[in-house]
Amino acid sequence: MSFPVLLGVADSTTKDFSEEEYKSWNGSTKVFNHYKKSISTLLDFIGMKNETLASEITDFVSIEAASLGKQGYGHTVRIANELGYTGMKAHVIDLGGASVTGAIGQARTILVDNPDAVVLVAAADVPKSAFRQVSDLKMVNETVCHPEYELDNGATLIAMYGLLMKRMMFEEGISLQDLTEITKKFRSNAITNPRSVYYNQEITEKQMSRPISDPYPTPMIAIVTDHGFATLLISEEKANSWKAKGLIRKDLNPIYLAGASHAAHSEYFILKGGFASPSKNAAEKLFAQSGFQREEVDYAWIYDCFTGMVIQQSSQYFKLDKKDVVNSLKSSTLKLSNGKQIPINQMGGILNYQAAMSISAATGLVDLAVQYGIYAQADQVGKVQAYSPKVSLLGGNGGIDSINSVALFTTEAPTNRKSRPPELSPLTLNRPGADVGEVGTIWSSTTVNMNPGFSWKPPYSLALVKLGENRFVIANVHEKDGTIRKTGDELQYDRTQVKIEKEGRRWKAILL
Repeated sequence: MSFPVLLGVADSTTKDFSEEEYKSWNGSTKVFNHYKKSISTLLDFIGMKNETLASEITDFVSIEAASLGKQGYGHTVRIANELGYTGMKAHVIDLGGASVTGAIGQARTILVDNPDAVVLVAAADVPKSAFRQVSDLKMVNETVCHPEYELDNGATLIAMYGLLMKRMMFEEGISLQDLTEITKKFRSNAITNPRSVYYNQEITEKQMSRPISDPYPTPMIAIVTDHGFATLLISEEKANSWKAKGLIRKDLNPIYLAGASHAAHSEYFILKGGFASPSKNAAEKLFAQSGFQREEVDYAWIYDCFTGMVIQQSSQYFKLDKKDVVNSLKSSTLKLSNGKQIPINQMGGILNYQAAMSISAATGLVDLAVQYGIYAQADQVGKVQAYSPKVSLLGGNGGIDSINSVALFTTEAPTNRKSRPPELSPLTLNRPGADVGEVGTIWSSTTVNMNPGFSWKPPYSLALVKLGENRFVIANVHEKDGTIRKTGDELQYDRTQVKIEKEGRRWKAILL
């Protein structure tokens, strides 16, 4: 069998363009130029001419630029045509923040089916340029929040991740200081990288003291930038053939794509049964499919849209205790079940490097490429310690922890590996809503301090109220006299009881 290999990785940031020229471009022009820059840099790195790729390409896998809105049929085809590529199959991945790893997985599927395929994976998005008005931020919330059970209570993407984290802190004994130490460590990994958004920028105490929705201040939340990336995948046999023909560099050292998978849960937060993460099943599918063991992984890039999500996914991927994970992450490592300590996110993740919505995990692909010496712009990222891992894992996460994607890379051909049936955990759905007058218990809460464009002025409280097995409602907490509670502090999880009332489509939790 000829295994899929990844030849190299390149990306593009706003620093790769003239500031004056970049400002003059509209959104579509910016997106195209990110594609063009990333692909040309990649081709220069692997030693291939663009006209050669144009004649060889069979498949183009891309991700639609969410910041531009729906552009109608053929986004990928239009981009390919403008780059000079025709006649190939076009594939569009739509997995939110799980899309980059999902696109890598799609490339693997193509190559397993047709080892003679030549698969270009590339994408770009420009949310930093596009989202400048209150209406833009409001649109993001309207996209991710359930219109009936979340939006009218002032739920936001950050607030719902806050609810998840506050519950984890309660159940696992994780402190705000723990999160702070992890966040500062990740920043230290990025601060000397000139391509990082936070190059030479320390986290200040003032920044850490202002949560957008507790427990998350800005440094604990993924950045928003304009970003593009490109990579090329072919079979090992074709790579050797191309080297022999002089189509690519003879000294290129591709890495093997040993496996890829993803798992989805509910699109909406409130519908996720028990608020379980799909990351456990995504990893189980990956290791079962590839025949590798979790303990064989030497390096991992974990999707860090929020500091707490690194804890959640690390625990789920590798079957580790969350409190143990917290202690390891303070040194940007994970201690696996066999005692092996592995480094993670050595470039600081999407909390610090680059993050453009659905293509945010491109940062992880760059991180892994640096580890293997196949990143085209390695001379521009400062001193990043490279461990040359034999086996590495790349993650991705979309929605409110709604979909998770993972891929496994190796330096040696994954021969003699036997797949096995995955042992999956069932993912159920909650039944949202409540009867007026019904009594429930506070399960989690957060204080929302920012919600641009919402009808109320923050701060205000937001709580998850448990009514029964797989029955929850998101509500604003009110005092007995009917006044809204501005903070979720001092509520006792699993103990504080509330009575549910409804005002229009807004759920109210009246303290008893």
